[in-house]
Amino acid sequence: MKKSIGQFIMELILGGGVILVMAYFFDGVYIKDYKVALLVALVLSILNTVVKPILSFIAFPITLVTLGLFQLVINGFVLSIATSVFAPDFQIESFGLTILCSIFISIFYSFLGIGKDD
Repeated sequence: MKKSIGQFIMELILGGGVILVMAYFFDGVYIKDYKVALLVALVLSILNTVVKPILSFIAFPITLVTLGLFQLVINGFVLSIATSVFAPDFQIESFGLTILCSIFISIFYSFLGIGKDD
């Protein structure tokens, strides 16, 4: 079932909120303001729709061998692409922190139901 534009906008607002909360919890994360957080949520949505499936397909053998743990690295890489798009307004200190932040975002997105196709 397709989402309405209102549902999409609500998910972007919630996603931006998750990004802001992430910056509050982690010292190595800098976000300029809520507008940048909303744009990061939009870019993450686009990257997760377009780039992540391609990376997941290419890395399937590695993901299989690591029993799915390599998916964390793929999520971190997608978040790293988003930070490079918005630098210097959105920064994460290290790749390890980027992976930790991607786990945080995934947990909160799942909890809030963001990105699910009902």
